[in-house]
Amino acid sequence: MKEFNWSKYSKPLILVAFVVILSILRPKAFLSLNNFSNVLWSVSVIGIMVCGTIFVFLIGGIDLSIATLCAFTAVVVVEITHLLGDTPVAVCVGVVAALAVGALAGAVHGLIITTFHIPAFLVTFATQSIFLGLAMVLTNNKIVSCTVPAFTAIGAMKILGFPLPVYFMLVMAVISWFILRKTVYGRYVYAVGGNSMASAISGIHVKGVSIGCYVLSGLTTALGGIVLASMTQQASSSTGSGYTNDVITAGVIGGVSLLGGEGTVPGAIFGAVLMGLLNNGLNLMSVPSTHAGLVKGLVIIVAVAFDAMQHADQSKKKARKVKKRGESV
Repeated sequence: MKEFNWSKYSKPLILVAFVVILSILRPKAFLSLNNFSNVLWSVSVIGIMVCGTIFVFLIGGIDLSIATLCAFTAVVVVEITHLLGDTPVAVCVGVVAALAVGALAGAVHGLIITTFHIPAFLVTFATQSIFLGLAMVLTNNKIVSCTVPAFTAIGAMKILGFPLPVYFMLVMAVISWFILRKTVYGRYVYAVGGNSMASAISGIHVKGVSIGCYVLSGLTTALGGIVLASMTQQASSSTGSGYTNDVITAGVIGGVSLLGGEGTVPGAIFGAVLMGLLNNGLNLMSVPSTHAGLVKGLVIIVAVAFDAMQHADQSKKKARKVKKRGESV
């Protein structure tokens, strides 16, 4: 009889365990469509962003400018909407402009990092200040509200009981998964993250692949900024504050290696959803904010430990296969 591989199903098991525990502790509050909808809505921006930043993580890079680029693109869409008359067309132009800004920012990151061989954390550490400064200049360091119906619908409109941002997250997850698992470019991303020198020798255009990863990260960050601005109906230089840590944490919890070459989109989305469930559960149980950090830290350690067990199990299996092949020769 084949032994059940617990580590392989660690992520679904953790989610199920959370759902069961919260269902027992707060059945009426937790077990409702509205609550599940709110949980997914609350993590949708993180989920959208991590679908792009996972490409950067997979090549061994990092983007520390996520939060401030999110703020800058949020300001861009709101300011352009106001500038063009607060019409649905103005909203569309603002959205396109914000996405273009995000893609351009990603391209600049990729070009500087690959051309001058500067560590990604230094480049994005510098640009986070630039994006923050641009957001402050455009808003005069004030909060700019936007209640145009066509704009607020992006973050508030519901379809089948779930807000539109949840569908954005799912669509982005499917697109990212397809690119990474079903395209040549996706295989190149994993190869570059595993060994960039070997990839270059084998004919892979490492520079082009890397720039593409940063462009995708910039695009999803911009989309996250647009959605977040719509949810809050405003934009400022502080929009998206803390999202850099949230996105990186979601990826790490989901098994994405910051050293590159390892990680999946479903795993990253799992990390985002687990964070949402954790926050929701702490709120429902009225856990004081002074204790929330402790509980979150412990859960993150457990989740990462399960993931480490999975990778260790896979490594052992590979070692056994290699050993068997060696013995059969």
